Amino acid sequence: LLQALNGFVLVVTTDALVFYASSTIQDYLGFQQSDVIHHSVYELIHTEDRAEFQRQLHWALNPSQCPDSGQKMDEANGLSQPAVYYNPDQVPPENSSSMERCFVCRLRCLLDNSSGFLAMNFQGRLKYLHGQNKKGKDGSILPPQLALFAIATPLQPPSILEIRTKNFIFRTKHKLDFTPTGCDAKGRIVLGYTEAELCMRGSGYQFIHAADMLYCAEYHIRMIKTGESGM
Repeated sequence: LLQALNGFVLVVTTDALVFYASSTIQDYLGFQQSDVIHHSVYELIHTEDRAEFQRQLHWALNPSQCPDSGQKMDEANGLSQPAVYYNPDQVPPENSSSMERCFVCRLRCLLDNSSGFLAMNFQGRLKYLHGQNKKGKDGSILPPQLALFAIATPLQPPSILEIRTKNFIFRTKHKLDFTPTGCDAKGRIVLGYTEAELCMRGSGYQFIHAADMLYCAEYHIRMIKTGESGM
């Protein structure tokens, strides 16, 4: 079902933490699930779009309307986040049209060599996230809190060439001398090696076509000197 979607599933709490991202996020942004889950969603979002995303996380589309207990600041992103939790009686019911969300936001993309960002359309709604069992200051269990449940799809549909190319994109890990240390499942299918076989064959340069050797070496040296990683 996930492969049939032209996008990926994302669940973000109202305090901007990624609670869930489907494995298909890697096909569109290049990040694995473990790269984003339990991290701030703002790390993925273009700086100019972060305020709008924060607005969409609020049930009234107005983050400035916070409870009396105040707010905490996300210093890395300069955005305020609710420091308390809402009582379900204070917000509209889940099936209310005011809980529906449809907006566009630019996300960091490791697969895009032009701008480094990909415009995505988010469509979904705010729903209660059950099973968290978070406690308040008095030790009592807090009621379930709202989270954004959405499907993110590229604003511009991929071309036939991009669809074909996507099937051959994979990710490997290397030591600083370019010796392979790991490979994802797609890489094992495309290359035909098991992870153990890949790591036993020495330098990663033996897998590079001769015509691409200098190009690869140039970026390898640049990464070592400057720390650039494409992240």
